[in-house]
Amino acid sequence: MFRHAFRALGAAMVLTFAYAPGAHAQGFLHKLKDKASQKINDRIDQRTDEALDSLINSSENVIDCAVADQNCIDKVHAAGKQVRYVDANGKPVADQPDLQGANGDSAGAATTADSAPPGTGVWLNYDFVPGDKVLFYDDFADDHVGDLPTHEDVTDGNMTVVDIKGTKYLRSVTGGTFWIDLPDTLPDRFTIEAVWHGPNGNPLDLTIGSDGDHAVDVWCYPASAGVSGSGMNGDKDSRQDASGIDDNGFSHCRFMFDKGYVKVYIENQRLGQLNGLLISHTKKIKVDVPVVSASDGGALLTDIRVAAGGKPLYDALLANGHVSTHGILFASGSDKIEGESTPTLKEIGDMLTQHADLKLLIEGHTDNVGDSTSNQVLSERRAAAVKQYLVTQFKIDGSRLTTKGYGDTKPIDTNATAEGRQNNRRVELVKE
Repeated sequence: MFRHAFRALGAAMVLTFAYAPGAHAQGFLHKLKDKASQKINDRIDQRTDEALDSLINSSENVIDCAVADQNCIDKVHAAGKQVRYVDANGKPVADQPDLQGANGDSAGAATTADSAPPGTGVWLNYDFVPGDKVLFYDDFADDHVGDLPTHEDVTDGNMTVVDIKGTKYLRSVTGGTFWIDLPDTLPDRFTIEAVWHGPNGNPLDLTIGSDGDHAVDVWCYPASAGVSGSGMNGDKDSRQDASGIDDNGFSHCRFMFDKGYVKVYIENQRLGQLNGLLISHTKKIKVDVPVVSASDGGALLTDIRVAAGGKPLYDALLANGHVSTHGILFASGSDKIEGESTPTLKEIGDMLTQHADLKLLIEGHTDNVGDSTSNQVLSERRAAAVKQYLVTQFKIDGSRLTTKGYGDTKPIDTNATAEGRQNNRRVELVKE
C-alpha cells in the first residue's frame, strides 16, 4: 500500500509540473517534493517509533540505541530500562571483546544485584575496591576451544577451554593445579577477582606465597568464601556462608589484600576477613581446581583479574594532579553505572565533601576496540554519568565538576593485550 501511495504522489507531481505556469512551476515543484519527502520520512519515523515502543513495552530490560539517537536514549531511560549503545552497524560499542565480569555479564554468571544502582539496597555496605593497575587478566578469548589455556601454567590435571553460549571458560572434570605468572611481585595492596562455577560446594582455591612459607589461602564457591593463613601468634581462619545465592550457580569471587589485611567476597557480600597475616609476596599465584563430575557440568572459571592497588584517591590526586580509577564500572557498551562502583564513588563523593575547594575534571577513556567515533561518544556519556551521580547522591555543586570524553585517544597501556585494554578502560580524575 505504501509503494502504491508513493507512485500516486509521483504522478501528481508530474501533472502539476506540466500545467503550472512559467517560473513559478519550479518553486511549486520543489515545495511539493519537500512535502512528499517529509511525508515519507514521517512514515519511516513512525514505523521506527512503533518498533521502539514495542521493545520498551516488552520484557526486554536492555535495549539497543545508536550513540547519536537521543530520541531512543531518552525514551528508554524514561521507561526505566537500560541502554546499550551500538554503532551505525548495530554493533555494541566499547568493552569488546574481552568483557570483564565487572564491566559486562558473563554468560550464565548469576549476579544477584546487577539492576540495583550504586549506593542502594544490597550495595549499601559493599566496600570492595578493585586495584588500579591490572597485572593479569584472562577471559580465554584468545584461546582455541579444546586446547589448554595459553596464559596459565597447568602443572596437574586436565583443563581445557570451552565455549558456552558465546562465553569462554576454563573447564575441568579431573581437577588440577595451574599457576598465574605475574610481571611484577605482588605489592602490599592488590585484588583478585574471578567468575567461578563449582557445584555441590566445590571451591576455587588460591594460594598467595609459597606453600608453608607465610602462604595465605583464599577460596570461594557459590555459597561460601573464606581466608586462612598465619600471623605472629599462630594460624588464623575466617569463613562464612553466603545468603540467598544458588549453591550450584555462578558467582563473582573477590579478594582484597591490604598490608596483611584480607577481605573475601561473594557477589555483594563480605564473608570473611583477617588482619595481621604474614604474606610472602611472590610473582606467582597458585590456583587449585577441584574434581567436579561431568554430570554436574565440571568446574568452570573465567574473567580472572589480578590488579595492584594504589594510594587513596585524594593522596594520589595531591601527589600527581590526576588519578585513574578502575572502580567505576559500567554495563557493557553503556553509561549505566553498576552497583559494584559504590565504594569508589563514595570515596570520590566524600573527598569532594571534605575538600570544598576541590574542583575536578572527570575524564572518560575506552580501549581501541570498536568504532572510534562511537567510543568517543560513549566516553563522554560515561564521564557525564559520573558527574550526575556525584551531584545527585552527594549534593556536590555541579560547577565544581567538568567532564570530557577522550574515547581511545589517550591510552596508558598497550591495546594489544587483555591487561592493557583493561587498564585503558578507565575514569580519570584531574585536579583543576
